Amino acid sequence: MRQERLQHNGYIVINGLHNAALFAARPYLSLIAADFGASVMVVGFITSLYSVSQVLWAMPLGRLLDRRGTQPVVRCGAAAFLLAVLGLAFARHLAVITLCAMLLGLSHVTILLSVQNMLTAVRDQTRRDHYIGMISFSASAGAFAGPLLGGYLRDTWGSSRGFLGAAGLGLLCLLLTLVIPVREQTAGSARKASLGGLLRNSQIMRPVLVSGAVLFATEVTMSYLPLYCAQIGISALTIGSIMSVKGIAQMIIRPFLKTLVQLFRRERLLTLCLLLGGLCLAAYGLVHASWLFFVVAGLAGLSIGLALPLTLLAVSLVAPPDQRSQVLALRIMGNYLGQSMSPLIFGLIGQLAGLAPVFWLSGLVMAISTTILRPQGSKRKGGRTPPESTSDT
Repeated sequence: MRQERLQHNGYIVINGLHNAALFAARPYLSLIAADFGASVMVVGFITSLYSVSQVLWAMPLGRLLDRRGTQPVVRCGAAAFLLAVLGLAFARHLAVITLCAMLLGLSHVTILLSVQNMLTAVRDQTRRDHYIGMISFSASAGAFAGPLLGGYLRDTWGSSRGFLGAAGLGLLCLLLTLVIPVREQTAGSARKASLGGLLRNSQIMRPVLVSGAVLFATEVTMSYLPLYCAQIGISALTIGSIMSVKGIAQMIIRPFLKTLVQLFRRERLLTLCLLLGGLCLAAYGLVHASWLFFVVAGLAGLSIGLALPLTLLAVSLVAPPDQRSQVLALRIMGNYLGQSMSPLIFGLIGQLAGLAPVFWLSGLVMAISTTILRPQGSKRKGGRTPPESTSDT
């Protein structure tokens, strides 16, 4: 038991360090490409490879994890990430940067899915709730600290050598994957599930669709909230502070996931978060005073900060044990698809109707996504229904 807890806590640390390394590198990918003479269109193509590579690799990766287990896969992911950021640090040609962008995406989804697969496999539901909250917290903390480190090193060491900070964190992640003891119960006996088969499983697709809807709706805060705030006369410093409040709120609420699930029950808490999150998104398009934006951003961070790990928990509960990684991979594919479509669809709406309706409609999407959850609680026809007790024996 002690060795198992050490293993799980080690993977939480790996997740935090990896996200710090990732966000010390990824925001500056477009800048180094531009430094090598890439046009705006080429920069967009290179950065898009980061997401596209993850979508294409997610399902094969899920099958690989179900067959081979987490340990060898996460080691390969950590090694690939280290190779990618070292390539960016010493790149001398745009083609190398393009290759490293793809490798960055492949390595990230490999580490992400490996960590999720390891910690969602915990049988005790109370501990599983705690671990899901902590991996979400560690990811938020890494995403908060990483850009600061990357920006400082870029200004200090230069455009290319600034990636050495990410390389140092990546090396530490790789060393941790080599020394952390791993005991896995299911590897080598996975059933190969077709994508079509998973898509036809309504019990799996409900939480996957909700997760994608959350990412689809909340992406507007990254894509259009700064632009909307600037249009109504809010300064750039205040805009950045509003975004930081949202990020900090997301981070501080996640360690309390286990306690909140015990108090409110998982489905009820997720429904509450979706409704409150939808209300907050819509409120962005209604308020104009700076202080109100801070209030809305804080509430949005609290609700959305819980909604995302709750969808991960919901997916892990309905996934068959020997196909868990493939189901988690499907969730990741849905998330990236939602994030990719959101700026295009809401951009068209913003062009036709203005930016305020973008937030009203995104809030409506998130609120309506609660209806997807309803059949899960009402239909009990033979499918595997996740238990609502605080321990899963």
